[in-house]
Amino acid sequence: MGIIIAFVIGTLLTGIPFSYLALSSKNIDSEVLAEKTESTSPTPTQSPSPSPQPSPTATARQASPKPSPTPKPTPIPLPQPIFTSAEINGFIERFASQYGIDSNVLRHIAVCESGFNPMASNLGYAGLYQFGPVTWKNYRLALGEDPNADLRFNAEEAVQTAAYALSLGKFHLWPNCTP
Repeated sequence: MGIIIAFVIGTLLTGIPFSYLALSSKNIDSEVLAEKTESTSPTPTQSPSPSPQPSPTATARQASPKPSPTPKPTPIPLPQPIFTSAEINGFIERFASQYGIDSNVLRHIAVCESGFNPMASNLGYAGLYQFGPVTWKNYRLALGEDPNADLRFNAEEAVQTAAYALSLGKFHLWPNCTP
């Protein structure tokens, strides 16, 4: 009965009956491998000798070094004047009147975008109205003014540019802050 159980279990687990393995193991020669091999002592390995290095030979045309690109200097931001809240409110009143815009809308957007901080910067957007560099350049060129992106930090320039953009109906520039 034990052989039958071993046969069934062995067949189920391995596909080969255990009884076959048990019977076939009796015919295996049980010589130890160590008794068949000869013992030899280890021999030291020779260390490699350095091979001669090839020396450069003169050719008819020497390879000229590739010119490296001239690095561009890091732009240094222009220092911007510091204005008080009263001065910034004066710019808002002046440019709102000049461009026919409600001064409260200009003030609301500045507070919403930057907390009324002309030096605010977030992920490439800068100034009171958080202009991106491309948008700033486009509206400044349309105004005929200096498109230097550093001027986004100048409160007077930023208020003028925002008032101009709003006068063109570009309220979508501030989708989260337009009242």
